[in-house]
Amino acid sequence: MPNLSYRTKHNAKVIAAQWGKAPNASAEWYTIENKADSAEILIYDIIGFPFIEAGQFVKDLSAIKAKNILVRLNSPGGDAWDGLAVANALKAHPAKITTRIEGLAASIASIIALAGDEVQAYSNTMFMIHDPWIMTAGNQYDLREIADVLEKIGGQLNDIYHIKTGIEKDTISDMMKTETWMTAQEAKGLGFIDTILDGDSKPVKAKYDLKNIYNNVPENLSFEAQLKQFTAREIERVLIDAGASRAYAKMVAARGCTGAIQDHCEDDEAAIINTLLQTIKGEKI
Repeated sequence: MPNLSYRTKHNAKVIAAQWGKAPNASAEWYTIENKADSAEILIYDIIGFPFIEAGQFVKDLSAIKAKNILVRLNSPGGDAWDGLAVANALKAHPAKITTRIEGLAASIASIIALAGDEVQAYSNTMFMIHDPWIMTAGNQYDLREIADVLEKIGGQLNDIYHIKTGIEKDTISDMMKTETWMTAQEAKGLGFIDTILDGDSKPVKAKYDLKNIYNNVPENLSFEAQLKQFTAREIERVLIDAGASRAYAKMVAARGCTGAIQDHCEDDEAAIINTLLQTIKGEKI
Protein backbone atom coordinates (compact mmCIF):
# COMPACT_ATOMS: atom_id res chain seq x y z
CA MET A 1 0.00 0.00 0.00
CA PRO A 2 1.32 3.49 -0.80
CA ASN A 3 2.18 5.80 2.07
CA LEU A 4 -0.42 8.57 1.90
CA SER A 5 0.71 10.38 5.03
CA TYR A 6 1.51 13.43 2.88
CA ARG A 7 -2.21 14.08 2.42
CA THR A 8 -2.51 16.67 5.16
CA LYS A 9 -4.48 19.93 5.18
CA HIS A 10 -1.24 21.89 4.99
CA ASN A 11 0.06 19.95 1.99
CA ALA A 12 -3.34 20.25 0.32
CA LYS A 13 -3.05 24.03 0.48
CA VAL A 14 0.53 24.00 -0.80
CA ILE A 15 -0.15 21.65 -3.72
CA ALA A 16 -3.36 23.44 -4.71
CA ALA A 17 -1.52 26.79 -4.63
CA GLN A 18 1.15 25.37 -6.92
CA TRP A 19 -1.62 24.78 -9.47
CA GLY A 20 -3.03 28.25 -8.84
CA LYS A 21 -6.11 26.95 -7.03
CA ALA A 22 -7.61 26.63 -3.56
CA PRO A 23 -8.00 23.10 -2.09
CA ASN A 24 -11.78 23.27 -2.45
CA ALA A 25 -11.73 24.77 -5.96
CA SER A 26 -12.53 22.84 -9.13
CA ALA A 27 -12.87 19.70 -7.04
CA GLU A 28 -14.74 17.75 -9.71
CA TRP A 29 -11.93 16.89 -12.11
CA TYR A 30 -14.05 14.27 -13.87
CA THR A 31 -17.61 13.85 -15.03
CA ILE A 32 -19.37 10.70 -16.23
CA GLU A 33 -22.25 10.37 -18.69
CA ASN A 34 -23.53 6.84 -18.39
CA LYS A 35 -25.84 5.40 -21.04
CA ALA A 36 -27.06 1.86 -21.64
CA ASP A 37 -24.71 0.97 -24.49
CA SER A 38 -21.86 3.41 -23.97
CA ALA A 39 -20.46 5.77 -21.36
CA GLU A 40 -18.30 8.87 -21.60
CA ILE A 41 -15.82 10.04 -18.98
CA LEU A 42 -14.45 13.57 -19.18
CA ILE A 43 -11.15 14.22 -17.35
CA TYR A 44 -10.41 17.89 -17.92
CA ASP A 45 -8.55 19.06 -14.83
CA ILE A 46 -5.92 18.28 -12.19
CA ILE A 47 -6.23 14.64 -11.16
CA GLY A 48 -6.78 13.51 -7.59
CA PHE A 49 -5.44 14.94 -4.34
CA PRO A 50 -5.86 17.64 -3.08
CA PHE A 51 -9.23 17.54 -4.84
CA ILE A 52 -11.52 14.49 -5.23
CA GLU A 53 -9.40 11.41 -4.58
CA ALA A 54 -9.39 8.33 -6.79
CA GLY A 55 -11.58 6.21 -4.51
CA GLN A 56 -14.70 8.07 -5.60
CA PHE A 57 -13.75 7.75 -9.26
CA VAL A 58 -13.30 3.97 -8.89
CA LYS A 59 -16.73 3.67 -7.26
CA ASP A 60 -18.38 5.68 -10.02
CA LEU A 61 -16.57 3.69 -12.71
CA SER A 62 -17.60 0.36 -11.21
CA ALA A 63 -21.25 1.40 -11.53
CA ILE A 64 -20.91 1.65 -15.32
CA LYS A 65 -22.36 -1.42 -17.07
CA ALA A 66 -21.95 -0.16 -20.64
CA LYS A 67 -19.84 -2.24 -23.01
CA ASN A 68 -17.93 0.75 -24.38
CA ILE A 69 -16.35 3.62 -22.45
CA LEU A 70 -14.78 6.69 -24.02
CA VAL A 71 -12.37 8.61 -21.76
CA ARG A 72 -11.75 12.15 -23.02
CA LEU A 73 -8.55 13.69 -21.66
CA ASN A 74 -7.22 17.21 -21.29
CA SER A 75 -5.15 17.28 -18.11
CA PRO A 76 -1.77 18.59 -16.95
CA GLY A 77 -1.43 15.68 -14.52
CA GLY A 78 -1.87 15.53 -10.78
CA ASP A 79 -1.36 13.04 -7.95
CA ALA A 80 0.62 9.97 -9.05
CA TRP A 81 -1.09 7.49 -6.72
CA ASP A 82 -4.56 8.68 -7.72
CA GLY A 83 -3.62 8.61 -11.39
CA LEU A 84 -2.31 5.06 -11.14
CA ALA A 85 -5.50 4.01 -9.36
CA VAL A 86 -7.61 5.54 -12.13
CA ALA A 87 -5.53 3.84 -14.83
CA ASN A 88 -5.68 0.45 -13.08
CA ALA A 89 -9.44 0.74 -12.58
CA LEU A 90 -9.92 1.48 -16.27
CA LYS A 91 -7.77 -1.49 -17.25
CA ALA A 92 -9.71 -3.79 -14.92
CA HIS A 93 -13.13 -2.71 -16.21
CA PRO A 94 -14.75 -5.27 -18.55
CA ALA A 95 -15.83 -2.62 -21.08
CA LYS A 96 -13.81 -1.71 -24.13
CA ILE A 97 -11.93 1.42 -23.08
CA THR A 98 -11.02 4.06 -25.64
CA THR A 99 -8.94 6.97 -24.39
CA ARG A 100 -8.91 10.15 -26.45
CA ILE A 101 -6.47 13.01 -25.89
CA GLU A 102 -8.31 16.22 -26.70
CA GLY A 103 -5.75 18.74 -25.49
CA LEU A 104 -2.97 17.73 -23.14
CA ALA A 105 -2.04 14.40 -21.54
CA ALA A 106 0.88 15.33 -19.31
CA SER A 107 2.53 13.58 -16.38
CA ILE A 108 0.19 11.06 -14.73
CA ALA A 109 -2.51 11.91 -17.30
CA SER A 110 -0.26 10.21 -19.87
CA ILE A 111 -0.51 7.00 -17.82
CA ILE A 112 -4.30 7.26 -17.81
CA ALA A 113 -4.21 7.73 -21.58
CA LEU A 114 -2.29 4.47 -21.96
CA ALA A 115 -4.96 2.59 -19.98
CA GLY A 116 -7.13 2.48 -23.08
CA ASP A 117 -7.52 -0.55 -25.32
CA GLU A 118 -7.12 2.07 -28.04
CA VAL A 119 -5.31 5.36 -27.47
CA GLN A 120 -6.50 8.16 -29.73
CA ALA A 121 -5.34 11.76 -30.01
CA TYR A 122 -6.31 14.77 -32.08
CA SER A 123 -3.49 15.96 -34.30
CA ASN A 124 -3.06 19.27 -32.44
CA THR A 125 -2.61 17.75 -28.97
CA MET A 126 0.42 17.14 -26.73
CA PHE A 127 1.76 14.21 -24.69
CA MET A 128 4.37 14.57 -21.92
CA ILE A 129 6.30 12.16 -19.70
CA HIS A 130 8.67 12.98 -16.84
CA ASP A 131 10.15 11.65 -13.62
CA PRO A 132 7.76 11.94 -10.65
CA TRP A 133 8.44 14.74 -8.22
CA ILE A 134 6.99 16.03 -4.99
CA MET A 135 6.87 19.20 -2.92
CA THR A 136 8.04 18.33 0.56
CA ALA A 137 9.96 19.36 3.68
CA GLY A 138 11.80 17.32 6.27
CA ASN A 139 15.14 16.24 7.64
CA GLN A 140 17.80 14.23 5.80
CA TYR A 141 16.19 10.91 6.73
CA ASP A 142 12.75 11.99 5.52
CA LEU A 143 14.12 13.25 2.22
CA ARG A 144 16.16 10.09 1.55
CA GLU A 145 13.07 7.96 2.14
CA ILE A 146 11.01 10.15 -0.19
CA ALA A 147 13.70 9.93 -2.88
CA ASP A 148 13.59 6.13 -2.66
CA VAL A 149 9.80 6.15 -3.05
CA LEU A 150 10.02 8.49 -6.06
CA GLU A 151 12.55 6.16 -7.67
CA LYS A 152 10.17 3.22 -7.26
CA ILE A 153 7.23 5.16 -8.70
CA GLY A 154 9.39 6.24 -11.62
CA GLY A 155 10.29 2.63 -12.27
CA GLN A 156 6.61 1.66 -12.33
CA LEU A 157 5.79 4.42 -14.82
CA ASN A 158 8.78 3.37 -16.94
CA ASP A 159 7.40 -0.17 -17.07
CA ILE A 160 4.03 1.08 -18.33
CA TYR A 161 5.64 3.19 -21.06
CA HIS A 162 7.95 0.30 -22.03
CA ILE A 163 5.13 -2.24 -22.28
CA LYS A 164 3.07 0.10 -24.47
CA THR A 165 5.85 1.23 -26.82
CA GLY A 166 8.56 -1.43 -26.72
CA ILE A 167 11.14 1.34 -26.26
CA GLU A 168 14.18 0.28 -24.18
CA LYS A 169 13.80 1.19 -20.51
CA ASP A 170 17.08 3.12 -20.46
CA THR A 171 15.83 5.28 -23.31
CA ILE A 172 12.51 5.89 -21.56
CA SER A 173 14.41 6.72 -18.38
CA ASP A 174 16.32 9.41 -20.28
CA MET A 175 13.08 10.75 -21.76
CA MET A 176 11.50 10.95 -18.33
CA LYS A 177 14.57 12.58 -16.79
CA THR A 178 14.61 15.36 -19.39
CA GLU A 179 10.80 15.87 -19.31
CA THR A 180 9.86 15.02 -22.89
CA TRP A 181 7.02 16.86 -24.61
CA MET A 182 5.66 15.27 -27.79
CA THR A 183 3.18 16.27 -30.44
CA ALA A 184 0.52 13.69 -31.22
CA GLN A 185 2.43 12.68 -34.33
CA GLU A 186 5.69 12.27 -32.40
CA ALA A 187 3.95 10.24 -29.70
CA LYS A 188 2.36 7.99 -32.31
CA GLY A 189 5.71 7.49 -34.02
CA LEU A 190 7.15 6.26 -30.73
CA GLY A 191 4.18 3.98 -30.01
CA PHE A 192 2.47 5.87 -27.18
CA ILE A 193 -0.58 6.64 -29.33
CA ASP A 194 -2.43 4.26 -31.64
CA THR A 195 -4.60 6.56 -33.73
CA ILE A 196 -4.37 10.20 -34.81
CA LEU A 197 -7.76 11.85 -35.30
CA ASP A 198 -8.06 14.45 -38.03
CA GLY A 199 -11.22 15.90 -36.55
CA ASP A 200 -11.43 19.59 -35.82
CA SER A 201 -10.48 19.72 -32.14
CA LYS A 202 -9.85 23.15 -30.64
CA PRO A 203 -6.23 23.66 -29.55
CA VAL A 204 -5.88 23.41 -25.78
CA LYS A 205 -6.07 26.71 -23.94
CA ALA A 206 -3.78 27.21 -20.96
CA LYS A 207 -5.95 26.84 -17.87
CA TYR A 208 -2.76 26.55 -15.84
CA ASP A 209 0.60 28.27 -15.70
CA LEU A 210 2.44 25.11 -16.75
CA LYS A 211 5.82 26.83 -16.50
CA ASN A 212 5.19 27.14 -12.78
CA ILE A 213 4.99 23.34 -12.62
CA TYR A 214 7.24 21.88 -15.33
CA ASN A 215 10.66 22.74 -16.75
CA ASN A 216 10.51 22.29 -20.52
CA VAL A 217 7.04 23.52 -21.45
CA PRO A 218 6.84 24.34 -25.19
CA GLU A 219 6.51 28.08 -25.74
CA ASN A 220 3.16 27.71 -27.51
CA LEU A 221 1.72 26.13 -24.33
CA SER A 222 2.89 28.91 -22.01
CA PHE A 223 0.13 30.78 -20.24
CA GLU A 224 1.35 34.12 -21.57
CA ALA A 225 1.36 32.95 -25.19
CA GLN A 226 -2.08 31.41 -24.99
CA LEU A 227 -3.74 34.43 -23.40
CA LYS A 228 -3.75 35.80 -26.95
CA GLN A 229 -6.05 32.94 -28.05
CA PHE A 230 -8.98 33.91 -25.85
CA THR A 231 -11.83 35.42 -27.77
CA ALA A 232 -13.28 38.84 -27.07
CA ARG A 233 -16.52 37.22 -25.93
CA GLU A 234 -14.65 35.05 -23.38
CA ILE A 235 -12.75 38.05 -22.02
CA GLU A 236 -15.92 40.13 -21.80
CA ARG A 237 -17.86 37.40 -20.00
CA VAL A 238 -15.11 36.84 -17.42
CA LEU A 239 -14.76 40.55 -16.66
CA ILE A 240 -18.52 40.94 -16.16
CA ASP A 241 -18.52 37.91 -13.84
CA ALA A 242 -15.67 39.57 -11.92
CA GLY A 243 -17.74 42.70 -11.34
CA ALA A 244 -16.79 45.01 -14.20
CA SER A 245 -19.40 47.09 -15.99
CA ARG A 246 -20.55 45.85 -19.37
CA ALA A 247 -19.11 48.95 -21.07
CA TYR A 248 -15.72 48.47 -19.44
CA ALA A 249 -15.71 44.75 -20.28
CA LYS A 250 -16.48 45.50 -23.93
CA MET A 251 -13.67 48.05 -24.06
CA VAL A 252 -11.11 45.64 -22.59
CA ALA A 253 -12.26 42.75 -24.78
CA ALA A 254 -12.06 44.89 -27.91
CA ARG A 255 -8.46 45.85 -27.13
CA GLY A 256 -7.35 42.29 -26.41
CA CYS A 257 -6.50 40.47 -23.21
CA THR A 258 -2.72 40.93 -23.05
CA GLY A 259 -2.80 44.55 -24.15
CA ALA A 260 -5.44 45.40 -21.58
CA ILE A 261 -3.42 43.75 -18.81
CA GLN A 262 -0.30 45.71 -19.71
CA ASP A 263 -2.15 49.04 -20.05
CA HIS A 264 -4.12 48.71 -16.82
CA CYS A 265 -1.62 47.02 -14.53
CA GLU A 266 -1.39 50.14 -12.30
CA ASP A 267 -5.01 51.33 -12.55
CA ASP A 268 -7.82 50.87 -10.04
CA GLU A 269 -9.11 48.05 -12.26
CA ALA A 270 -5.95 45.99 -11.60
CA ALA A 271 -7.89 43.75 -9.23
CA ILE A 272 -10.41 43.00 -11.98
CA ILE A 273 -7.64 42.19 -14.44
CA ASN A 274 -6.04 39.91 -11.87
CA THR A 275 -9.39 38.16 -11.45
CA LEU A 276 -9.50 37.75 -15.22
CA LEU A 277 -6.10 36.07 -15.16
CA GLN A 278 -7.03 33.75 -12.32
CA THR A 279 -10.33 32.89 -13.98
CA ILE A 280 -8.79 32.03 -17.34
CA LYS A 281 -6.20 29.90 -15.52
CA GLY A 282 -9.00 27.57 -14.56
CA GLU A 283 -11.53 28.94 -12.13
CA LYS A 284 -14.41 29.60 -14.56
CA ILE A 285 -13.36 29.10 -18.20
